[in-house]
Amino acid sequence: MKKIIQSVIGLIVAISFASGTKVQALESAKPEVLALMFYSESCGSCKILDPKVKAVKENYLTKPILFATFDHSNPASINQAALLAEGLDVEKIYNAQQKASGFMLIIDAASNEILAKLNREMSEAEIKASLDQALES
Repeated sequence: MKKIIQSVIGLIVAISFASGTKVQALESAKPEVLALMFYSESCGSCKILDPKVKAVKENYLTKPILFATFDHSNPASINQAALLAEGLDVEKIYNAQQKASGFMLIIDAASNEILAKLNREMSEAEIKASLDQALES
């Protein structure tokens, strides 16, 4: 199985070089900003904020910003959210939110400083401005 995966990766790299496309190694792809959504299926604020974030997110797919969701809908998703927080090295920030939902935190990935807290009252333009400002800092 390992040889098959290595062969597929090799083929993708070869095709990319043949077409002139640069391939960036995953090790060098580190986010500068974390956009962490605190979400729950039963959250009314989430249902308002989430579509706005999804619409704006399209503008940042090639930027050094990582969008992640901490889903607090049920015990299994809460467990996964806690593991994700640990993997992103933001457990302290995650735990401070006490499983709340209905907002997004914008965090400097290097310092773990909270740069902004987005909520349902914000427009798409305000969300975009917050993300742009985070990328500039």
